[in-house]
Amino acid sequence: MRPPRLRDVAELAGVSEPTVSRVLNGRTGVARATRDKVVDALAELGFDDAPPPVRSRSSVIGMLSGALTNPVFPLMISHIGSKLAAEGYLCTIALVDERQNPEERCIAEFIRAGVDGVIVVGGRHAELEADLSHYNDLIRRNIALVLVNGRATDLDVPHIRCDEGAATRLGVTHLTHLGHQRIGCIVGGERYATTARTIDGYWTALADAGIRKKAGRVVHTEFTFEAARAVATRMIDDGFTGFVTSNDQMALGVITAARAVGLSVPEDISVVGYDGTDFTAFTQPPLTTLRQPFEDMAALVSNSMLAELREDRTCRDHFVFEAELLARESSGPAPATA
Repeated sequence: MRPPRLRDVAELAGVSEPTVSRVLNGRTGVARATRDKVVDALAELGFDDAPPPVRSRSSVIGMLSGALTNPVFPLMISHIGSKLAAEGYLCTIALVDERQNPEERCIAEFIRAGVDGVIVVGGRHAELEADLSHYNDLIRRNIALVLVNGRATDLDVPHIRCDEGAATRLGVTHLTHLGHQRIGCIVGGERYATTARTIDGYWTALADAGIRKKAGRVVHTEFTFEAARAVATRMIDDGFTGFVTSNDQMALGVITAARAVGLSVPEDISVVGYDGTDFTAFTQPPLTTLRQPFEDMAALVSNSMLAELREDRTCRDHFVFEAELLARESSGPAPATA
């Protein structure tokens, strides 16, 4: 007689196959009554070897992050870590570097360390065409996984992000209401889903304002201050008076480029950033930006992880947050034309 399959045990016990797997591997996160059902089903199907005792929970959550030079990553990690710490979990951080410390290696180390779950704050799931098969290594081992600010995938795990497209529409509309007709969009690499959504929102907002497509321009560059400054210098020479960018550092690069050629912000050039980290209120001038609701997002990320650890699938969905426009002194009426 063939040994029982996971499907056979799950059907007899009235539970999911991942639950049976957790019991067989001695993992935590299964209620005592549920575990007893699985054990009884195994016995009824003639499975002689008793499941191993439940191993001690590590109470450690691994977090994957991009470079901490981007203030979004430490801010999000801090909020998530605080909320999980209140529930008794320790968070350990791995910084992804595709050359020296690729994502696959980080995940393999997390698995080896026995973490209970992994939260990907900045990772390859943000790329449009990236191979995400290494995430299946976590799923196969019933290690909880939550993805933040990436692209929609066919992975059956929680996805939580902010809507960059809607945010960019909000920023461009703010500038068109101020009278700007030449509005440029400075974004990151084409391979990122966040970039694609930003561009989508940009062109939609220009069309809604009745601005012809040839009056706009999208320029791809690195997500850095210096890269945006160099790009903005050329766009200012071409007559652009309004700018939306992929992040706040890039917006500050645009402001610096304007000043370098003797222009004032916002009298001559208006700039809208994205992210809305705290430092933007103290720049000169204070930066108009589109603020991601970091605290609310972090709360949902944390709750989703806790639900995954309980094998509660009610939070296993795609959740999209809306950004808030913080209109400050870096944006103003379009300069008068002669």
